[in-house]
Amino acid sequence: MQSGENKKLNNSSLKITVLLLLFLFSFSALLLVPGCKTQEASETTVAAASSTSAATDTQTAATTSGSSASTQATDKTTTESAAESATESTEAIPSDITDLIKKADGYYTSGQYGLSKSTYRKAIIAIDASDLSDAAGQELKDSFKSKYDKSKTIVEAALIHFGQAKQFEYETRYEEAKKELEAALAIYPKYADAQQAYDDLKSTMGLV
Repeated sequence: MQSGENKKLNNSSLKITVLLLLFLFSFSALLLVPGCKTQEASETTVAAASSTSAATDTQTAATTSGSSASTQATDKTTTESAAESATESTEAIPSDITDLIKKADGYYTSGQYGLSKSTYRKAIIAIDASDLSDAAGQELKDSFKSKYDKSKTIVEAALIHFGQAKQFEYETRYEEAKKELEAALAIYPKYADAQQAYDDLKSTMGLV
């Protein structure tokens, strides 16, 4: 009798043990499944981030490449323009033109404005008749334009006084003629005709 009861107890204990093991196994499985899912989600997120980073890097590389190509194209255009400008600015100037300009500059510096005016004028005519491009010819004219203009202004102003002096002298208005010649020489000291007329007038007036 007691042996039968012991068997029942043993069977009950075994069942309880099995149930506990099943429970523990089920609980462990439940814990492992979320962990696996979390790891898979994490790996998926990392993969997506890597893919996005790779796409961004590709786009950046493409943009940089395009910018570099654009810069190189701009630099090439600038270099070509500079080369063309240099070619245009290095046109050979005929020696007869340079000689005329140098001679005119010399006259201008020494105060011989009549000669500088006429020589600059000859240089302009020579430039217009040369094979120089319009741009090169104009640049050359501009290089002495201010001196040419000043020479013309001085000569024309002195000539007005000289003409007035000769008129007064003709009318025997010697004092007035003398003042006009002095005005002409004040503007243009190396005006040879005015200087000669002044010396002759002073002789006529008995001032010599």
